[in-house]
Amino acid sequence: MRKKINILLGGLIALISGCSTQNKVAKNNEVVALYGVPYATYEVSGKVTDGDNTPLEGAKVLVKGYKNQVISDTIVTNKEGEFMLNKSAFPAETINIVVFEPNNQVPTDSVQHKVQYEKNQQIERSFYRGECKIETKIKVK
Repeated sequence: MRKKINILLGGLIALISGCSTQNKVAKNNEVVALYGVPYATYEVSGKVTDGDNTPLEGAKVLVKGYKNQVISDTIVTNKEGEFMLNKSAFPAETINIVVFEPNNQVPTDSVQHKVQYEKNQQIERSFYRGECKIETKIKVK
């Protein structure tokens, strides 16, 4: 009886909080409910150039993930027009990379990448979905 109440209360808490759960069977057939939020690790890098393939220094880059929400603060490209982001965030099916010209606040170009996660065998966490590496080149017209 106590086991059923614990399962019902655990489900109710998960429903109210919006978190997912995973049931694992421990010793003596006890159910252990783990609560948490799924996450993934993203490594996004690239190079921003203009129409003549000249690197754009100071271009602002936004990386957007789940429900097109920004994953991190604005990234600014270096002298070679390169940028890099290494961040953990909620898992997404696609990553949108939006570029703003150095002297403008208007988005000038964006690219969308389908996400494919690779499980890291050294990370054994219940809510970890994997890691995603994206390398891209963006040409601002």
